[in-house]
Amino acid sequence: MTKIRYSACCVLLLLLLRLPGLAQGFVIKGAVKDVKYGKIKLLALEDNKVVLGEADIKGHQFIVKGKLDYPQPVTLCINGNVVPVFLENTHYQLQTDYFGMNGRQLKGGQLNDEYQYYLQDMTNPSNPDRTTEFLAKYPDSEVGAFLANYWGKYPYSRVKAFLDAMGAHARQSWYGKLVTQREDVMSRSQPGRVVPDFKALGVNGDTVNYNRFRGKVLMLDFWASWCHPCRLEIPHLKKVYQTFHEKGVEILSISVDAVDAAWKKALGQEQMPWPQARDPKGFDENGFRKVFGFGFVPFAVIIGADGKVVTVWDRTGKSLEQLLEEALAQTK
Repeated sequence: MTKIRYSACCVLLLLLLRLPGLAQGFVIKGAVKDVKYGKIKLLALEDNKVVLGEADIKGHQFIVKGKLDYPQPVTLCINGNVVPVFLENTHYQLQTDYFGMNGRQLKGGQLNDEYQYYLQDMTNPSNPDRTTEFLAKYPDSEVGAFLANYWGKYPYSRVKAFLDAMGAHARQSWYGKLVTQREDVMSRSQPGRVVPDFKALGVNGDTVNYNRFRGKVLMLDFWASWCHPCRLEIPHLKKVYQTFHEKGVEILSISVDAVDAAWKKALGQEQMPWPQARDPKGFDENGFRKVFGFGFVPFAVIIGADGKVVTVWDRTGKSLEQLLEEALAQTK
């Protein structure tokens, strides 16, 4: 009986080892018609310094092996010629020639087929409508989850729509979880959310908190001395402040500078007439970025007199002046 159980375990182990991706990672076997000797490399798209696999090409033939922590987009390089592919832990075949190389020639993984379908139209790869179309066709694809997470600084409404379009498998994938986290973080600055009391570091080392501004329409302006777009829009903010301050609008600029001296130097140069503060945690994800859910600057949140978020000024829709007028109208 013991021998039977032992044999059964051995058979099961062998079967598991044969399953693509479960034990052996990925294997790409192939040939390059017009390259007799050379090198094939697989570089992570998100960091091309990370080599996921490499091998020599000898007599036109090669075998490259590796193991991925999760399915992901990869740049396949042969002697400097590159093509984008999407790898998972499975077996592939690649028959190509140097000048005619393309990602569709990589055979073996379903995710790469889906990725190549997406890449057919590269006129604007970051077009959110292209991602929407892809998710409609492949709602459970891990490629769709990657696309929703990777391309562009999408507004909350678009990220939420992407997440809603994903099937259960896509949501549970590596990239799907990132999209879920992103949606959760961005929701923290959505209309109707009650703004918690917060504290920031004042210019003179004092504490600046939200209670000081309660009962007024407040624009929180997140910026940094090193942020060129932030600096460019300061003259516009000065005009807005001059117009709206007398109507009851306050502006509080909060810098995400990690270095106090750099922040104070910029303050001296810009001479902004409204209150200034700095997040001591800088651009750290556990600072104001976590409280208000933003991943870049400039970023601005308009808070109503009732202490709730009215809107985010994303620089794409209504003007700042329109948004402030609407916020003031809500207080009447």
